[in-house]
Amino acid sequence: MGEYVENEGRSFQRRIATISHSAILLAIFCLAMIHLESVLKPFFIAMGIYFVLKPGADYLSKNSFPVFLSYLTMLLLFILILMSTAFFAWSQTQGLIEDEERQEEYDEKLDEKWKQVKNLPLVGPALTEAVDGSDGSLGTDLQSLGIGSGGTATGLVASVASEVGAMLTTSITVLFFLIFIIFEAHLLPGRIERAWPGSASERVEVIQTQIQEGINTYIVVKTGCGIGSAIIAAIIMFAFDIDLWFVWAVMTFILNYVPYIGSLIATIPPVLLGLILLDPSLLIVMTLLLLVNQQVWGNYIETKWAGRALDLSPVVLLLITAFSFWLWGILGMILAVPLFAIVKIVLENIEHTRPIAILLSERAPTLEEAWQDALKDGNLSTGEYHKLAKLQETLGVSDEEVLRIAGRSAAQTILKRGRARKDEIDYILTSSEGRDDFSDLEEILIPGRITSQARDRLEQLIKNLEKESEEE
Repeated sequence: MGEYVENEGRSFQRRIATISHSAILLAIFCLAMIHLESVLKPFFIAMGIYFVLKPGADYLSKNSFPVFLSYLTMLLLFILILMSTAFFAWSQTQGLIEDEERQEEYDEKLDEKWKQVKNLPLVGPALTEAVDGSDGSLGTDLQSLGIGSGGTATGLVASVASEVGAMLTTSITVLFFLIFIIFEAHLLPGRIERAWPGSASERVEVIQTQIQEGINTYIVVKTGCGIGSAIIAAIIMFAFDIDLWFVWAVMTFILNYVPYIGSLIATIPPVLLGLILLDPSLLIVMTLLLLVNQQVWGNYIETKWAGRALDLSPVVLLLITAFSFWLWGILGMILAVPLFAIVKIVLENIEHTRPIAILLSERAPTLEEAWQDALKDGNLSTGEYHKLAKLQETLGVSDEEVLRIAGRSAAQTILKRGRARKDEIDYILTSSEGRDDFSDLEEILIPGRITSQARDRLEQLIKNLEKESEEE
C-alpha cells in the first residue's frame, strides 16, 4: 500500500513538473513572438510558403526533377500568380478610384441611405441632435461628429511609401529565409541521424513525417477549398454588380485560412457595398448565396476531403486565432493554425507531454474511428500508421483485433466510395485470411469500381468481423 501511494506521488510530481515546464516554455515563446517580431515574422512566413510549395515540388521531384529545380519552379510559379493577382486587384481598384461618375453615384446613394437612417424611430432623433446645424449629407455629418477629418495628401503619400518600403524589406528577408529552409529541409535528417543514432533518430523522423503529412494535407485542402470558394464568391458578386468583386474574392481566399471566423469576415465588405447599391431583397439573396457558398466549402467539402487533418479543438483554435490576431494581426491568424499543429504533433510524440496533446485534440476517437479516418483517402501513410500503433498501445488492443478493425474500416470505406484501392484491398485480404468462406475475395476484389457481388461479400465480411469482435 505504501509503495502504491509513493508511486502515485511520483506520478503526480511528474505531471506537475510537465505542466510547469510547459507553462514556462509557453511564456518564453510568447515573449519571443512579441519582442522578436521583426525576425520571427519573416521566418514563419517563409515556413508557410515552404509548406505551400512542398506538395508541388514533391510531385515534380517524383517525375525526375532535381529537388532544388522543383522548388525553384514552384517558387517562380507562386511569384507569378501572386504578382498577377496583385496587379489585377490594383487595376480594378484604380479603375474605381478614377471613375468619377461611379463615385458620385456612391455619394448620392450613401446620402439617401443616411437620410433613411436619420428617419428611423429610435436612432434618428439622436443622430439629428448630434449633427444639429449640418446640411444633412453624410460627409458633413461625419465631419461634425469629428470623423473623417483626415490628414494631408503629402502625409498619405509618405505613409504609403513607408508601407511599400517595409513590404519590400520583409519580402527580401522572407526570400533569404525560404532559400535556407529549402536547403536545410533535406540536410536535417542526415544531421539528426549522426547526432542521435538509433531510437532518437527514428522518433525525430516519425515527428518530421507526421508534420509534413499533416501540414501538406492542410495546405492542399485549404488552398483547394479557398480557390473554389473564391471563384464561386466572385461569380456571385459579379452577377450582383458589386464593385471590386475580384478584390473581395481574393480576400475570401486569404481569409479561408483563418478557421471559423475568416469566411464570415470576408463577407463584410461586399455586404456593406450591397447595402449601398442593392435593394433589400437583392441584398438578402446575395448575402445568403455568399454564406451558403462558404458553408458548403468549409463545412462539407473540406471535411469530406481531409476529415480531421490537424485534429485540433475548436475552442483552442479560436483562442489561438484571437491571440495571434492581437500579436501579429491578420497574418498571425493565418500562420497560427499550422504552427500550432506542429507544436501539437511534437507534444503527442513525447511521452510526458502526450496528455497535453490529447487535451488539445478535437476529440478522443476509438481505435476503429481512428482507422476509418486514416483510410478515408484510400491509403495509410507512415505518420498515420505510427499514430494508430500508439493508440493501439495506449488502449491495450490485441493485434488480432486490430486486423479485424482494419478489415472492417477498409470494407466500409470501399462501400461508401464504391471503389477499391490497393491498400484497402490488402487490409481486407489480411483480415479474411484463414476464413474459407471468404477465399473468393482475392478474385472478385480488384482496384477500381466494385461489382455488386463484391459489395455483397464485403457486407458479409463486415458482419462476420463484428460478430468475432463481440464474441472476443
